[in-house]
Amino acid sequence: MDKKIAENIQGKVEGLLLTLGGDLRIATKDQCSEVARLVGCWILNECPGCEVQVWKGELSGELAHDILVVKIDNLLYLTDPTIWQIFPESESIFVGSGQNALEVINLLTVKYGGTWGMSEVMKNCDERYQRELLTTIHENSQA
Repeated sequence: MDKKIAENIQGKVEGLLLTLGGDLRIATKDQCSEVARLVGCWILNECPGCEVQVWKGELSGELAHDILVVKIDNLLYLTDPTIWQIFPESESIFVGSGQNALEVINLLTVKYGGTWGMSEVMKNCDERYQRELLTTIHENSQA
């Protein structure tokens, strides 16, 4: 993924999360689904030729986690907009890259554990949908 796009997306993610709470780990609690989809919309806005996939991991017990896989040309870039929920010391939402689904699964299994698979390919990212996601994110942060 283009470094400038990645840095811009990370800045927006951190800015959003820090408005929800002063600590990224606390701000990301139970937010991965909506935040991942909102960030997927931002990526599609900045990179209209990209394919953005939501991947879901069943980590342990009842813990699930959503991350984004962004397909650009023939490379898959793994982005975890709520990485601080699991790795609070992380400095980047960029997790790694691979050339195919098997490499993505292997990378995610090594880093996070659990079982991973693609959940959806994002397409609908109009302003109404993004506002709905933001509303849900803000409501979840106050629960």
